[in-house]
Amino acid sequence: MGTWGEDGWAVRPGEGKRVDLGGPHWLEVLVRGAEVDQALGAFVFAHDVIEENPPHAHHGFMKIAYVLDGEYDFRVGDATFSGGAGTTVVVPKGSQHTFTTRTGGLMLFVSSPAGNEEMFLEMGRLGPDATREQLEELNARFQTNGLPGDEGLPWRRMRAAK
Repeated sequence: MGTWGEDGWAVRPGEGKRVDLGGPHWLEVLVRGAEVDQALGAFVFAHDVIEENPPHAHHGFMKIAYVLDGEYDFRVGDATFSGGAGTTVVVPKGSQHTFTTRTGGLMLFVSSPAGNEEMFLEMGRLGPDATREQLEELNARFQTNGLPGDEGLPWRRMRAAK
């Protein structure tokens, strides 16, 4: 938490909790649910190029993604669209979604209620050598699942197969 007090605070760049996910991808948690009665969580996520990203759904929270930098392709449910800086994407609770980026970039994510930020904090603690079983347990605990079978293939492969 920043330095103002219980009635409000500011988090300057670099003052959040940094999570390195291996390689060029990292995030900085700005607001944790524990700080705001679990109302929401917020983090900035820095991405390098992402060519493939399996679709998944979060059943415990909804989220909003706001593109700060870069160009992204999004899929939420059956809808697909592209956007750059200033684009806001709303992902309702339980909606299958994914994104890719040819440029890399930076996005602000806000989940409500909180949860997405805690999931990534735990993923960071597990490190890049996390086992499949550890990741499955993490996803189960945070009510996150992918699509089964071929429908769960990364989005780029799904699009290429059609």
